[in-house]
Formats: sequence, C-alpha cells, structure tokens
Amino acid sequence: MKRIPNILSLSRFPLSVLLLFLARKPFWFVVVYVITGLTDVFDGWLARKFHWDSELGAKIDGFADIAFMLCLLGVVFGVLGKILLPQIEPYVVVGVAVLALLKLVNLFYTKMKFKQWSTMHTLANKYTALPFYVLIPLFVVFTYAIPAWLNLTLLVLLCIVFVANLEETLILTLAEEYDTDTKSLWHLRKQGIPVEVEAAKEDVTV
Repeated sequence: MKRIPNILSLSRFPLSVLLLFLARKPFWFVVVYVITGLTDVFDGWLARKFHWDSELGAKIDGFADIAFMLCLLGVVFGVLGKILLPQIEPYVVVGVAVLALLKLVNLFYTKMKFKQWSTMHTLANKYTALPFYVLIPLFVVFTYAIPAWLNLTLLVLLCIVFVANLEETLILTLAEEYDTDTKSLWHLRKQGIPVEVEAAKEDVTV
C-alpha cells in the first residue's frame, strides 16, 4: 500500500508521453490530461494522509512533474507547432524559454550544492501550477484560433511562475540543508528563529 503514491507518480511518465500522440484529438487529450493531473494531486495527498511519504517518492514526483511539463511543451511547440506558433505572440515564446532556463538552473544548482537531483514543492510552485494546468489544454482546444486573451493570460502567468521559481533559487542559496518540502522563503527564515532564541537563552543562563 505504501507504494501507491510512487506508482501514481510513475504513471505520470507514460501518461505524459501519451499526450504527445493525442495532441490532434482534443477530446481524448483533455481526458488523459485530467487523469495525468489527478495523479499529481493524489500521490501527494495519499503520501501525507497515510504517512507514506519518502525521499524517493518526492524525487519521483518532482521528475514526473518535469516530464509532464516537457511533454506539454512538446505538444505546443512540437506536434502542433506549425499551427500554434504563428498564433503565439513572440513574448510568450521568450517567457517560456526564460522560465525553462530558470528551472534547469535550479535543478543543476540543487545537484551542485546538495548532491542530488530534485525539485522543491514550495507553496508558490504548487499554487501557480493550478492555473497553469487549467490554461495549457486550452491551446489544444483552440488550436486553429488562439484568442488574444489566452496569449496575454499565459504571459501574466509565466511572470508569476518565474517569481515562484526565483523564490526557489533564493531558498536554495540560503538553505544549509536541502528539504524538498520547504514551503517558502518566509518558512525557511522562520525555521532558523528557534535556534537563535535557544542560543540567546543559553547565553543569558551562562
């Protein structure tokens, strides 16, 4: 039973690849897309609910998320690229490229500093993932007629996600030990307060 969260996370790899083959079939794409998203919701929920979480599970979940996003980029810029790219504003393409670069920087930074391949599950990353998750399939649904508001909405969301990932960069820079479940920069700072207070008490006692 403890392996269920990991199995759900692992299932996200083949499901993500399947999306590449369903890009020209909007209905089935959305069905598989929703199922893929639900595996991301329930793997974490089950792990926390029944205390089935593990360091391995966190890593699998992180890489499954990366695979999911890479396959979505493959759908938008690869499989449907000839149709979608002429309709997507250049600033959106640049925004996607910059965000992808920052994610790679964080991934390699984690490996260099903490000797492991992993991604952080900060609150900002989680909360920005939901609107991004809702927005992406609309590019498949509106393949032949991308509305202007969709381009603008995606740009705004990319900026917000960029800030969320920049926070992750700062956490990686300031943290002495790696914790994939660090909620935010504020929580990281708060974690250091009890240590300082305890040290101050010891000084007074002496």
